[in-house]
Amino acid sequence: MAKKKKVIKKNPKKKTAKMPRKVLIKKKIANKKFKKNTKKFALKKPKKIRLKKIVLKKRVLTKKKIIKAKSSTLPSVGQSQQNGNFIAKSFFKAKIKVIGIGGGGGSIVSEIGRSLNKATFVVADTDMRSFKKRAGVKHFLFGQNLTHGLGTGVNPDLGKEAAMAEKERIARFFDDQDIIIFIASLGGGLGSGATQVFVDAAKDFDGITLGIFTLPFKFEGKNKYAIAQKSLKELRKSLNVSITIPNERIFKIIDANTAITDAFSMVNKSLIESLESLIDLIYSPGIINIDFADLKVILKGKGNFAFLNTAEAQGKTRAEDVSSKILHNSLYQNNNFITQKILFNIEGGANLSMFEVDKISKAISLVNPDAKIIFGISKNPKYKNKIKTTLLMTGQSLEDVRAGKKAKEARVVVLENIKKAAVKTKKSDKKNSKRPSPSPQKSPEYEKIPFDNVMSPAFQEQFSRLSIVEGQAKPKKAIRRTALDIKKAEEVEQNKQSLQEKEWEIPAFMRLKK
Repeated sequence: MAKKKKVIKKNPKKKTAKMPRKVLIKKKIANKKFKKNTKKFALKKPKKIRLKKIVLKKRVLTKKKIIKAKSSTLPSVGQSQQNGNFIAKSFFKAKIKVIGIGGGGGSIVSEIGRSLNKATFVVADTDMRSFKKRAGVKHFLFGQNLTHGLGTGVNPDLGKEAAMAEKERIARFFDDQDIIIFIASLGGGLGSGATQVFVDAAKDFDGITLGIFTLPFKFEGKNKYAIAQKSLKELRKSLNVSITIPNERIFKIIDANTAITDAFSMVNKSLIESLESLIDLIYSPGIINIDFADLKVILKGKGNFAFLNTAEAQGKTRAEDVSSKILHNSLYQNNNFITQKILFNIEGGANLSMFEVDKISKAISLVNPDAKIIFGISKNPKYKNKIKTTLLMTGQSLEDVRAGKKAKEARVVVLENIKKAAVKTKKSDKKNSKRPSPSPQKSPEYEKIPFDNVMSPAFQEQFSRLSIVEGQAKPKKAIRRTALDIKKAEEVEQNKQSLQEKEWEIPAFMRLKK
């Protein structure tokens, strides 16, 4: 008998209990996340497609940038036109280098270098202890053979000698630069000694040289102040423009409770704001642009002084507040020169009005209406309901102007005298031309004869009379006589007269000769 096959019946599916709706939704979300994560690790072709998409996006972005750049090259105020093609000056970016010399100049530059990124900063010193690692600041150590890594001990001669030994290295600082700014505290060894070597090395430099110098406190002594003043006069001869900050002015911006470090940092902050705003003028475009060429015109020359300041204000009277603040800075010494060139920029938000620009411009131009003025206007979304103004004024010192006036007056006097002399000579020449002078004919015989023999007797008599008149004899002394002497004299005269009368009575032919 055939065995019956066992038929295995499959168990029917167990009826699962219905899951709540919230749990099902959570599971679906978890499954979707799991699938996405697995796709990331899978090496498939879609990855290449993504790369293509990214490249396409970059191309689109670059096209947008190119379009914006092209739109900025449209002609505007401050741009030049050559052969019908407009060239935007904003494409040129000036290279600026700031060099701090010595302890005072180095501390200022190291603090400025933290906030400013549009310039290169160098600290030059002989003291190794002053070099600290700070971002954006380079260090230049020199004079190790003389100072052995220490300071100069307030000896300008030693500082100058140390810098002279490194003159070739110093000259490399000025390669491919447009503006060089020297910052130093005058009166010290490096400030007054080494700075002169740095500035002299920049004489062949074609760009602009600007010096920012601090003068010593009164309590530092008269000797140090005299050294500072002497070095300032010498530095001005080689620099285009110099700005002086007397340390005594610090007391006008601090309180009695202000710490020393805070006081010096306040000076540094004002310098940072002024330099930053000046550099921004060159780089940032505006409604009316100010570029490097404009700045070069203002700073051109030798031995000029400068006044640099920035001011901000907001509110209804912001134009009046800015115009009063911008002309008065208690730190800078702005009363020792006559303003000849002015550059200023007015920056504001979208609500900057033409009336506000007019008020500020008039207040600045009143400093010297005859000065050369260059101005700019720019809009910045940062300054909502605010106005920021940057001002740079340059000119000759009062001493130089007075000396120049005296020299001009002396020249005018000399020219007038020359003109008068020329007129007189012309008149005399005309008279001489009308009267022809007879040609003298001298015989050699008369020249040989002496003058005394040639003179006639009449001339001899005249000369003798003249000699008598000129040399008159002295009056004779009066002789005293007695009455008897007088009577005798009278009798003698009477006898003489009687004898003469007798002779006159006798006819001439009857008179006998004795």
